[in-house]
Amino acid sequence: MQIRLQTLEHQQRALTALTRVFDGVELDHSTPPEANIAFDPADPQVARNITEIQSGALDGIEAIPRPWRGRIDDGVLGIDAKMETGTGKTLVYTQFMYELNRLYGFTKFIVLVPSTPIKEGTKAFVQSDYAGKYFADAYGSRLSLHLDALDPQKRSKGRKMFPSAIANFVHGSRVSRGRISALLMTDGMLLSRATMAADYDQTVLGTASVPYEALRQTRPIVIIDEPHRFRRENKAYQAIVDEIQPLAIFRFGATFPKLDKSGKTDYNNLVFNLGAVEAFNEQLVKGVAIQYPVDTTGETTRLKLTNLSARRPKQATFQNLDTGKPLTLDLGESLSIADGAFAGITVESIGKTENPAIKSGVTLSNGQVLATGDTLAARVYSDTYQSLMMQQALENHFDVEWENFRRATKVKTLTLFFIDSIESYRGDGTSGHLRLRFEELLAARLSTEIDKRQADASPVAQEYVAYLKASLADVPATNGGYFAADNSTADEAIKAEVDDILRNKEALLSFNGVHGAPNTRRFLFSKWTLREGWDNPNVFQIVKLRSSGSEISKLQEVGRGLRLPVDARGTRLAGEQFYLTYLIDYTERSFADSLVSEINSDTAVGPATVKDLLPKVAAELGIDETKLFIELLTQGFVDSDKNVVPGRENDLFEAYPAFNKTGLKPDKIRKDGKPTKVGIRPERYSELKDLWEAVNAKYYLRLDDLSAKEIDDCIDAVLDLEIYRPVVGRFTQDTIVQDAGAGLTLQSETKRVFDATEKMPYGEWLKLAFAQTYLPIERVHAGLVRRNAKTALPNDFFNKATLGEFVIRFTEWMQKEFLERFSYSRIDGLIGRTALTDADGAPLESIVQGNIGVLRDDSEKVPDKFLYDAFVYDSPKERVTIRDSKLDEVVVYGKIPRRSIKVPLYFGGTTSPDFMYVLKRDDGKLSLNFVVETKDVDKQSDMRESEQLRMKAAKRFFESMSSESFNVTFKPQVKRDDIAVMIKQLLAAESGSAGG
Repeated sequence: MQIRLQTLEHQQRALTALTRVFDGVELDHSTPPEANIAFDPADPQVARNITEIQSGALDGIEAIPRPWRGRIDDGVLGIDAKMETGTGKTLVYTQFMYELNRLYGFTKFIVLVPSTPIKEGTKAFVQSDYAGKYFADAYGSRLSLHLDALDPQKRSKGRKMFPSAIANFVHGSRVSRGRISALLMTDGMLLSRATMAADYDQTVLGTASVPYEALRQTRPIVIIDEPHRFRRENKAYQAIVDEIQPLAIFRFGATFPKLDKSGKTDYNNLVFNLGAVEAFNEQLVKGVAIQYPVDTTGETTRLKLTNLSARRPKQATFQNLDTGKPLTLDLGESLSIADGAFAGITVESIGKTENPAIKSGVTLSNGQVLATGDTLAARVYSDTYQSLMMQQALENHFDVEWENFRRATKVKTLTLFFIDSIESYRGDGTSGHLRLRFEELLAARLSTEIDKRQADASPVAQEYVAYLKASLADVPATNGGYFAADNSTADEAIKAEVDDILRNKEALLSFNGVHGAPNTRRFLFSKWTLREGWDNPNVFQIVKLRSSGSEISKLQEVGRGLRLPVDARGTRLAGEQFYLTYLIDYTERSFADSLVSEINSDTAVGPATVKDLLPKVAAELGIDETKLFIELLTQGFVDSDKNVVPGRENDLFEAYPAFNKTGLKPDKIRKDGKPTKVGIRPERYSELKDLWEAVNAKYYLRLDDLSAKEIDDCIDAVLDLEIYRPVVGRFTQDTIVQDAGAGLTLQSETKRVFDATEKMPYGEWLKLAFAQTYLPIERVHAGLVRRNAKTALPNDFFNKATLGEFVIRFTEWMQKEFLERFSYSRIDGLIGRTALTDADGAPLESIVQGNIGVLRDDSEKVPDKFLYDAFVYDSPKERVTIRDSKLDEVVVYGKIPRRSIKVPLYFGGTTSPDFMYVLKRDDGKLSLNFVVETKDVDKQSDMRESEQLRMKAAKRFFESMSSESFNVTFKPQVKRDDIAVMIKQLLAAESGSAGG
């Protein structure tokens, strides 16, 4: 299996915003070929571009909140992109290097990361086959990224040779067309005086014998990953500015540092904002379901064995995890000293045990054996606390694994355990007592699952049983660990295990090994070593058997499992509400509230007050404002002044989602540990079956062929738009002058502007034009001849800038020209499993609520004709639409599961409708199907041009399904469109046409 990277809309939006910074900026091509081309950071065009981006003037790019539009002048142009964990920032900053080269000609980049694991992860991604294929498909062979990773230097007794990674990087020349040079290093290597400040016996670039000096001469653009680890006052950041002196610093991260004096977040020219709230609400990452064990009383005392003394007097020391106090017990003493619920349990022996997995430990009077680090809980002390949590984790895992296994394309399901010590997992050899106990529990669970599924004769169930049996046949192969100590081990088996977890992501996601044998490894153990820099998209559960430490944020804790999953073909699954189960200790039961608060705090503007929103929310809910206030007051959500009672914010938003205008949607973080599901009414589905199967059939998009004359007319129209773009360079002079404070400073001025247009061979220009437009080379050549006959082309017409303009103008032409020149054709074949049905076409019992709507109103009666058994919606307009669709003419209606129907668009991408209806006339003679896409604008003319094109394409898509016996109509619905009026108008029009 190979992961297939896809062009994702939010990532392309980030690239659009970032690359727009240099649009129209004068570039200096007079620099040495081993250095980047240059620009003046003070060029007013840079500031204009940033202002345009931040104000939301670019189509598809949201405006940056005003409090976040700060700029910090530290002598280097700084640009920030905020991207939440799991949304693909590594891909974005890698593709960003390609884009800056393609658009402007930049060639030298330094990627700076804060740790070795992150460096290894970045290196593995950039050099992976799947990333190579993605970029080759996007850019062809004309662009190539050469990555050198700087590792610690081994001492040499001979000549001190320049670090090869740095030498390779600085020697990369833009004379080699399409070559992009990138140097990857950690902050530790950047600050290593022994490596970076040493004077070597070898020189590069003619005179440089010190790495800092050599890198400075390349005038690189620096990319910083995880900017919260690079505060401005830190030595690493200062070294970038002072020693490297880059052209610009681009920072990519989910978290940015705070400014010491003001406490504000350190944003510097933030041009793209995809924060935690947006990532969760837009389903770009998994939601989180929090679980923790709790007994019937809701409280329990937990004792952790921390130390034992086998010498006389033999004693065992426990720590009360709730109070933090130690408790030392002698032989024969009772644990009831800590809690009466331990009555009858005494310390029977200390030291050597009869459990072969625990050489030295404590044996209790009930026969239970504890190793150092094990925890007991009062009233559930028949097993260790860790064992109870592992049992629950296995139950969670196999519930999800079965669901993922029976998808149309299987999805490997992984669970990650964080544990206290390497010894409990590795032991003296390869199995410690915790691992042995886990494998004992797993074997029992596998037997149970096999018995449960064996009676099912379906092919998928039998395939799953075979997978479970392979797991049971070799239980140790199902799990593996990675710990810091593994980096220096000589054990080959452990090395192979670590490689699979840390570096070979595709292998871990596959159901089969290299030689076809089942790959059953899906349980991973670590000690917080797998943090930033490591994640796996198919981690569906994290089990926390240890404390994470206060320095880690809640969002960082769950970050290892937030990325959306990929299937067995390597395809990323999007448009569906997935959940990461986070199983934690009872003492962290407030984790969900803390996580929600942390995510909601990641906004520039807090939620509006209840007082401000009360009239609007009351109108949306259709109830009296005073009555709503009394409801809020009696439930304890607000005080008499209409202020939210401290600590009740999340409860208010869950009960009344309409008050949550800027924060996290309520279904994204589940406190009850289980994703909320909505039932599918089978009798209602049967009435919708024909429509659902029709829209779920496979269709392909066909563009009409252009005639030779139309191609020539297109090329002539594009060339007549004056696409010629020369490139201007400048000579800049930096002069050392005395500043007002009697110190020295650099003063820059432009000495001369010159023509820096870089011509291309005519044949290469034509080939690249074909690669990006698919216009036949001979026709483009003929068009250029015609254009030159009318007006002679400039000598430097054939350059990168002119080529880029030619491609842009052609794309604009195509979008307009093909508005009426595309069609859809159905592909015959089995539909298979859908969002509402199983592989056999039978309706599912339920669907995760988040795939229908993030908001739910249990106080509203569910309409009889609604497809689902709960009142679920995504916006106030959708709520009103569901409520007001109770018409005699409606047979059945329902929300279309999120992105389950993806209408392909002729200009790229897809669009997804929101509602589906089966309608009839009063006389019952006419039956038709109605599909609606709801838009949050006042009128259709308010939609962006791209949205209007989407609506026209969707209309054509559904028209293609209509026939004499099956009629489908599509319409967009805006805020002022009443669904009842839309339905009656549609039926009247259809009735009229039928009568005519």
